[in-house]
Amino acid sequence: MPGYDVRTLDALKLELKLVELGIYRPLAPGCPLFVFADSPVCTRYGGTSCAECVLLQFVPADCHSEQIPCHHIQLNDARETVDSLYRTGTQEELEAALRNWLTATIKRVEEKRSEADVAGFEISPEKSAA
Repeated sequence: MPGYDVRTLDALKLELKLVELGIYRPLAPGCPLFVFADSPVCTRYGGTSCAECVLLQFVPADCHSEQIPCHHIQLNDARETVDSLYRTGTQEELEAALRNWLTATIKRVEEKRSEADVAGFEISPEKSAA
């Protein structure tokens, strides 16, 4: 997995907040907002391509050319994705899988960033002798 920048962590935290707020629940029948694709995190929202999206790093390489690549992020050990849950799951199952994936991924990203911060911090011999 590649290194993560602040934008990645911010995007994941925003998505988690959106799920917690129930923003992806349909307001009316036939009028859903689509996970990731209808989010302010989505780069297509601003007119650029998915290639610029921070979520693309979580998409399997063979799914980068899909219409909505982020819908193919594997959310759990059962290999469920947003795409598969839209087709076969309930809204509750989708939100639970998404919430769990976002929480676990945020934790991994924060740990990786913390490790990088510690690795980049060196104490000079003069300071450690003081």
